[in-house]
Order: sequence, then structure tokens, then C-alpha cells
Amino acid sequence: MHMHLEPGVHRLRTRTATADVAAQLTRAGWSVAVVDISGAADKAGLLDGLAADLRFPEWVGRNWDALADALGDLSWWEPGQRGRALVIAGASHLDDALLSQWSTLCAILAEAAERWSATPTPLGVLVRGRALG
Repeated sequence: MHMHLEPGVHRLRTRTATADVAAQLTRAGWSVAVVDISGAADKAGLLDGLAADLRFPEWVGRNWDALADALGDLSWWEPGQRGRALVIAGASHLDDALLSQWSTLCAILAEAAERWSATPTPLGVLVRGRALG
């Protein structure tokens, strides 16, 4: 399977394992990060999972504004030849009580992807398991 990624936030619709999707994107020239949010029980869990899996620098706080700032900066994430690809896994496991936080996260991801879309190192986001909020 050939993996094609456009800048922006997209729903990942494939039966291919997340690790295989990440490997295909890496071979295609993307710097790939996979974030598994399946264990997040609340907003803090979402933010902590993102911070851990993306290997945020210590200066990144644990709130929506800090997440937006970190994704707007990206100096801490070395891009691949094609740009950066973020794969969000486990979204189908989020409790419905987190839908408002999910919507906020999707909006922040979309804003970051838009900001990077016109650069030589765009950001593409693939979400597995849940409709985009």
C-alpha cells in the first residue's frame, strides 16, 4: 500500500496497522509521530499523552494554549523531507464525556496544520477511530 498524505487533518480509513502506516509515511519522507490517546480519561490525560508521545520540550505547559503554541512552533520536531506527520491512534476509545475536549483538540490540530500548509515542511494529521470534532 502506498501512503499519500496531504497537509491538514484527515480521518485515517484503513485496516493497515498504525505502526505500518507510520512506517510507510517515514519511507515516503515524513517525520512521523504516533500519539495513542486510547487511555485518556480526561483533558489532563489527553494533554499528557500528547506531551509524552510527541516528546514535548519541558517548556510546553499542559493546557490548550500551550499545545497550540507548541504545534505552531515545531522547532522541537525535526521535519522529514516531506514534512511532519502526526498519527492520532485510539480516538475510538475516548469516552463520550470527552467530546468537547476532542473538538478542542481537533480545532488546535487543524489550526496548526493550516499554519504549516504553505511551508516547505507541512504538517499532516491522520486520526484513527473517531470522526473529527
